[in-house]
Amino acid sequence: MYLVIRLRRPVLLLMMAALIIACISTVGYAFVTSYFTSDAIAQGVRVASINVGGLTYGEASSYLAGYLEQITDKPVTIVYGSMQWDVVPSQIGVTTDLESILISAFQIGRQGNLVRRLADHLQSQTQGWEIPHIVSVDQGRLVSALRKIAVSANIPPIDARITVTPDDEIEIIPGWPGQRVDISQLANEVITASTRPYDRVVRITPQIVVPDFSTEDAYNLHIRRPIAQFTTTFDPRDENRANNIHLAARELQGVVIKSGESFSFNKHVGPRVDSEGYKAAPVIVDGELLPGIGGGVCQVSTTLYNAVLLAGLNVTIRSPHSLPVGYVPLGRDAAVAYDYMDLAFQNNSAYGVLLWARVENDRLMIKVFSDAPPDRVVELDSRIVRVLEPGVVRRLDPTLLPGTVVEEKRGRQGYEVQLWRIIKIADRIIQRELIQKTVYKPQDRFIRVGVSGKAS
Repeated sequence: MYLVIRLRRPVLLLMMAALIIACISTVGYAFVTSYFTSDAIAQGVRVASINVGGLTYGEASSYLAGYLEQITDKPVTIVYGSMQWDVVPSQIGVTTDLESILISAFQIGRQGNLVRRLADHLQSQTQGWEIPHIVSVDQGRLVSALRKIAVSANIPPIDARITVTPDDEIEIIPGWPGQRVDISQLANEVITASTRPYDRVVRITPQIVVPDFSTEDAYNLHIRRPIAQFTTTFDPRDENRANNIHLAARELQGVVIKSGESFSFNKHVGPRVDSEGYKAAPVIVDGELLPGIGGGVCQVSTTLYNAVLLAGLNVTIRSPHSLPVGYVPLGRDAAVAYDYMDLAFQNNSAYGVLLWARVENDRLMIKVFSDAPPDRVVELDSRIVRVLEPGVVRRLDPTLLPGTVVEEKRGRQGYEVQLWRIIKIADRIIQRELIQKTVYKPQDRFIRVGVSGKAS
């Protein structure tokens, strides 16, 4: 059985009044007078260990201003190893926020309901109440100043590198960790030190930064030996074209493609423009040889295409030229143009892949390094499945004698070609796949034929 007591509102008010009277009797008459009549800061309130209890807002402002501003005008020493820098907080964006300090002090015992106010007053008078040295921070100025100091402690990590000796041996150049200063942490420590009258030293402790590609990463790729290579030749007397081949091949030197990753020729080699050193040389455009910046780069992409196929990798993007090229068999060329035509492949093997390009005299050689069964052999079989004869475009020309035929443009045969890849292990064919079907359209023959009329 429960006893329910219902108190009328007048009785409740009488009980609250009794509680207040009890509090008054506890802390005394001075407390009551301070709370209900004074415009001063509550007794026991301190700012940065300075007692401001009993002072008015204006008195506390005059009392604190000079002292607190002296603290933020005093240098903070930042130390890193044997180096040190003295920075004045007020000169790098850290200044005393006197208004916020005074508001915080004046609000003690003046916030919340009556019970909360009484409790805060009681705590302030019996235990004291500490207001911290509040500062205003210009983050832009502070971070800018600290970045200049952090440069001395920042050391960029060094990625591991995989290189190839002249004897085609894989060599791994170890990577090294670096270090970086956490600017946010340093800023917070400087701000804190700026408010302390003493112990104004901040020590920089950089964080370790591991390289993106560590020595362990390099070893874990299991790149062991050359598994494929392909070579094409060019005329070194064509200096502009040779220059472009050298530039594009250089961008393929030492490229690492991890298992599952894809490679884009255009993305890696970049735009072929004169500002990058590329020069004008013949390029095939719509069946015509025309001068263009970067002529010859297609020979690099074509050489890479064949090396990648011989390595057993998965080519995902490839485009043929509009005409057959003379440095590879039909169906084995790969045209590129930076803004719209790319060569791309995926490393679908279980190991990493390293590309290595060399240009010597009139030869361009690209090798693919990885790991594969030593008795694996990959062959490419390019087959012409149909010859496409050119059409003849005749134009009547009254300036020629009747029956006279003048050839304006020679026609070219076209071809339909299939490219097959055959993979053997221990001389046994384990895979035969159709890689690509290529159509080289025939080029029409243009002739002028004489008709009756006056010959010129």
